[in-house]
Amino acid sequence: MSQELAINIPKNNLDYSGFFKVWKVHKKTGQRELVVDKKNMILYQGADLLAYALAGVKNAKISHMYVGYKTTADITGFVPPTIDKEYSNKFTDYDNASGLEDLGYLRLPLAFTPSYLSTTDYENNTVVFTAVVSTNTSAFDGADFFDSGNATPSHLFEVALVAALSPSNATGDKIFSRANFEPIVYDSNYNLTIAWGIQFLA
Repeated sequence: MSQELAINIPKNNLDYSGFFKVWKVHKKTGQRELVVDKKNMILYQGADLLAYALAGVKNAKISHMYVGYKTTADITGFVPPTIDKEYSNKFTDYDNASGLEDLGYLRLPLAFTPSYLSTTDYENNTVVFTAVVSTNTSAFDGADFFDSGNATPSHLFEVALVAALSPSNATGDKIFSRANFEPIVYDSNYNLTIAWGIQFLA
């Protein structure tokens, strides 16, 4: 009886989840190729950010993306740092912790104002953020960022949605969500466009 009651109790929790896609866009031809299409993990810091945003805390909004990479001649056998809700393996550990000396990350501001998608029963309940990796991109912290023409090119393998609570100081950045993918070697003939959507359901 108690199990049946539990099943019939309505859920009033807010459900939010996300997805991200990465396209390679050729700079000369404009040809696009979808190279990553995955779901992400929302971190505990993400729930904190939602509370901050609802309370009107200054700068409690997504403003950046982090892109993690490994700069090496051979990516074979690479196992990326574990991603968990606690944010146990921090981006700021890259290039400091043992075994992470050739890792680094980009801190990319959003390329466009966020856009919205609607679904049944909802209006604008999915927000989409976009960032671009281009030849003008440089390492923010950790290993140098090189293209495929270098003997030790950078292989991108993870992304994160970030709120810069203090835009002039990255130590205050909060990670909303994070995910990894099969490494992509950076090719300067292409821009990499990252589109990241977060959907909210009541």
